[in-house]
Amino acid sequence: MRARTRVGLAVVFTGCVVAGACAEPGQPTGSGTGSGASAARAPLAVSAAGTTEIPACDSYVDAAGGGEGTFSTIAEAVEAATNGAIICVAEGIYSGEELAPGEKYFTLAGGFQSGSGFTVRDSAAYVSRVEGGGTGSFYQASDPAPKDDELVAIDGFDISGYAQAISRSTYFMGRIDITNNTFHDNACNDPALIGAAFSLSNVRATIEGNVFTRNSCGRGGAGALDDTLDRNDVTFANNLVTENAGTEPESSHGGAVYLFGNTLTVTSNVFADNEVTGWGAGLYIGANNGGGQHTTATLAWNVYRDNRAGITGGGFFCDDSATCRGEHEIFDGNCGGNLYVDSGPDGAGPTTGTFEYMTIVNAKEVGCSGPGAGLTVDNGNGAADDYTIANSIFYGNEEGADVVANCGVDSCDAVAVDVSHSMVQTEYTDNGVAVTFGDGVLAPADPLFVNAANGDFHLRSANGHWTPTGYVDDDASSPALGRGEGGVELGAYGNSDEASRS
Repeated sequence: MRARTRVGLAVVFTGCVVAGACAEPGQPTGSGTGSGASAARAPLAVSAAGTTEIPACDSYVDAAGGGEGTFSTIAEAVEAATNGAIICVAEGIYSGEELAPGEKYFTLAGGFQSGSGFTVRDSAAYVSRVEGGGTGSFYQASDPAPKDDELVAIDGFDISGYAQAISRSTYFMGRIDITNNTFHDNACNDPALIGAAFSLSNVRATIEGNVFTRNSCGRGGAGALDDTLDRNDVTFANNLVTENAGTEPESSHGGAVYLFGNTLTVTSNVFADNEVTGWGAGLYIGANNGGGQHTTATLAWNVYRDNRAGITGGGFFCDDSATCRGEHEIFDGNCGGNLYVDSGPDGAGPTTGTFEYMTIVNAKEVGCSGPGAGLTVDNGNGAADDYTIANSIFYGNEEGADVVANCGVDSCDAVAVDVSHSMVQTEYTDNGVAVTFGDGVLAPADPLFVNAANGDFHLRSANGHWTPTGYVDDDASSPALGRGEGGVELGAYGNSDEASRS
């Protein structure tokens, strides 16, 4: 499979959103001289959704007609399919498709060239457009629905105009994969709904290589997960998530993505230019420990840029007794602050977070008119919330607000916030929670990013900073080189194949 740049939406991405360009994730790069000249690049979000992989098709759909044995609508093909069938869909416009096939499970593969005999597939070039009429879902499962390992897969489509494009609302576990699609201009038509592009309950799922743009809902404009069984196991990876909105008046959580799940893996996504009326404009992760639902989220290589929260948590919000473990993350210019963590309701367990190799810079206040908080910690229930930050760079945030630590109860001593081996202001906003600054704390100074204005947060080095085509020597070296634990560099690329040479 490969990602292709595509046009046709109001926002056109013609290059990689993350500095380092547009190679396939994990591709070896670089041919510089000396140690580390050829290294695997950090995994990236797609710049546009697309796939060329041709599966073993069982049935065929072509809106333009394709002769005997080819259906003209997706619904007809699904109705005729047997369980496990792969239904291949040609380019064209498929209006008003609303699939509710009960227990039937299948794969939908879009993006075949019409008239090619289904031998040519490039979903970025030969677009299978599925268009709703402002309500309903393209695919909807409730009860009955596929269970356990009975996979529903949707791959390689352009999907717009639905209230909840992909919806699974069940009280039992199921499996669904959503890959290589573009979801745009889907909008929930009921304030009680969550997730306009996808809304999934009780799933094992892979959501990978998609573009989500201009979708809106009360919570989770791009998508949402619910987990009533405490068994969700979901990977959300390599997606571009931009210009989505959480619109619930005053109190929305999760402008773009709103996730609850026992086991969440969130890697290599870009969350940019999303907004929320309340908290967590880019990404929200929560739990419901009091209701028996626990969340452990592993996050890596995500970028949160220029998202806007109406209250706080512009980039990412970890909430309500969730456990969030992040590394190699970039937070840049999010309004309402870059990163927000909060306690659960009274009687709930602690919220915990480990954040390592983070670049947390240029935060803005609500409204984006001035600098804001890098990391905001809130505790309103006296639980023993525990946060560890290490090997990170804070820079360009509000003076005295790299860390803001708030507590609204008398029993604040239980909350632990520990910062070590980081470039960070030790003068912080102390509203009831003590922050411990440990070994290796470096006074803030210009980190000498390669090109922060263009999203390149590699560190300059006289011995060479990483680029996709090899190492490039700079005329100065960053003060954050070699200052991490064990002598690694600070920030998002520390202890990675894209670290600069010390």
